[in-house]
Amino acid sequence: MKIAIYGVSRSGKDYLIDRVVNHLNLNSDIKACHIEGSKTLNSIAFETYGRSFKSLCESDKVALRKKFVDIVNQKEKEYQLVIVDGHYSFINENSYNVVFTDEDKNTYDHFFYLDTPSHMIIKFARNSGGEKRNLDITEEQVFNWKLYEKDELQKVCSLLDKELVILDEDAQSCVDFIESWVKGFDEKYSYNKMANNILDGLTNELSQVNEVLLLDCDKTVSTNDVTYDFCQELDIDSYALKKIFRNDRYTSYQFYKVWCLYKSKEAPLIVSASEISLERANLSNDILGLIKNRRDALVIGITSGVYQIWDLISKKHDLFNVLIGNTCSNSLDYYVTPLLKRSIVLELQKRKKNVTAIGDSIIDIPMLESADFGYIVAHEKVNRVVEKYLVQEKSTQIKQIFRSEFGYSLSNVSELEVA
Repeated sequence: MKIAIYGVSRSGKDYLIDRVVNHLNLNSDIKACHIEGSKTLNSIAFETYGRSFKSLCESDKVALRKKFVDIVNQKEKEYQLVIVDGHYSFINENSYNVVFTDEDKNTYDHFFYLDTPSHMIIKFARNSGGEKRNLDITEEQVFNWKLYEKDELQKVCSLLDKELVILDEDAQSCVDFIESWVKGFDEKYSYNKMANNILDGLTNELSQVNEVLLLDCDKTVSTNDVTYDFCQELDIDSYALKKIFRNDRYTSYQFYKVWCLYKSKEAPLIVSASEISLERANLSNDILGLIKNRRDALVIGITSGVYQIWDLISKKHDLFNVLIGNTCSNSLDYYVTPLLKRSIVLELQKRKKNVTAIGDSIIDIPMLESADFGYIVAHEKVNRVVEKYLVQEKSTQIKQIFRSEFGYSLSNVSELEVA
């Protein structure tokens, strides 16, 4: 397995990768190595041309990058895991010099991005020595640089049908997650395989219908987010969740961290918190009416929140035929990420099902865009991230449903409501 971890200068990639490699080599049967990207390219440059990589002309740099890829591929023959620290671009005032190449795109199995807080990167840059020291770059420049790189790498990963996993400054958590990823990628993190496995378990249910109604749960079926009630009962500060998902990061790593929070709690507390959250759930009458009128369809609830809560809600109110969600158990089969939601839609369509999907947040956008009919709801307020997406994405197929006080810049009446 070959993993590339990207991030702006002074984000701590080398430190993190060294910790991962040392941990795996000492505590597992995985033989891992770290190839330092810039250092290795510089070494090859001096060996080949007697000069630094930075001083070479572009054609020579291209040739050396190809040699670097050969080194990576050779190391994979010796090690089960090869991790490379990479640069997507370098900043030049407020523009960016992209150094990411097609060789990079086609070499690695997985792409991670270390999204260290901008103020920490500034501190590291100020305290570094030699060429790595930077006294001029500002926190705003670092923030925009990271934003640019994440957006561009996301485009690359979308083309490759891979997840861009966003890591953070919590080094120990990153080490544990990467170990989980390496050991269990096919079983837990390959969202296409997970979608196929989930639907293979629903063969009988799917054989009886042509239509599927796929519903997000928190703030879609309910008007409130019962996950926050759940966390409050478990004495998990809502700030802890916001910190994990800050800057709208919703990748496998973030859901892994939330699962770690939940599974640290005793089972009776989980049960109690789920029951209290059940009582606090405010269900949408509009959605309840829709479910009641769509009994010809297989109704699937899919939640990135807490499965245990929605299992209770569904049973009490007779909501779903099937529920897919993140559990709080010690053994977890999958994480309901935006890409898994999307893959569920695509897999249903492969099985010749017409999919109507409804959601409320940016987590749901891939699912809504992929569905035959995708609808956004806004029960209590407009989601600012969704609003920004819908303004920028001129070709979106998403419509708003049950629009009343809170509206996006979309058609006033959806086809579903007219029907």
